[in-house]
Amino acid sequence: MRVPKLPSLGIRLPRIPDVSGVTPGSMTSLLDAALGAIFWALTLATAAVLLAFIFTTFVPLGPMGLTVTAGDEGTTVPVPRAYILFALGAIFAYLGGFALVLRQQRAMIHTLGVGDPFHPRNVSRLKQIGWTLAIVTGGSWVGQNAVSHLVRGALEPPGLFDLVTPTFAVLIVFVLARVFREGARLRRESELTI
Repeated sequence: MRVPKLPSLGIRLPRIPDVSGVTPGSMTSLLDAALGAIFWALTLATAAVLLAFIFTTFVPLGPMGLTVTAGDEGTTVPVPRAYILFALGAIFAYLGGFALVLRQQRAMIHTLGVGDPFHPRNVSRLKQIGWTLAIVTGGSWVGQNAVSHLVRGALEPPGLFDLVTPTFAVLIVFVLARVFREGARLRRESELTI
């Protein structure tokens, strides 16, 4: 039995683009180019923050302050140089850490483009990514706690629950490192048996 054809409502669904022409190599090169652009942007931002840190450290500046407005009146609150240096140092560490992560990812993408994703170096790269993420996450949490205690009321202190998702992300990276290690071992064994 045939199902009768219903009349058109005049609504067209968007067409899904044909991805049959996209090869794994072109996707790898596209991903490498995107990661490269982000890596260099993070590297330049990290260098700019480092220059600002050096400038703030060695160049004598007048009193610095933030203007807080409440209604029509504004109040200037003095900000010690140490707070500004702390903030610049934290931003430098955060951006620099993620630049290192992207550098390792680009190296892994390169091995994928060559056709060797289970290269033994990818195991150490994944471990470096995991340690960098762990240090950035821990440093960010400690820094937020320090700021919340130094400047009361400006920032809520983070709780331990704020570490759950980043901790799982770090654990996943270390598990992937073990998987890549096992893949590299199996590949090496298969090369020896041939």
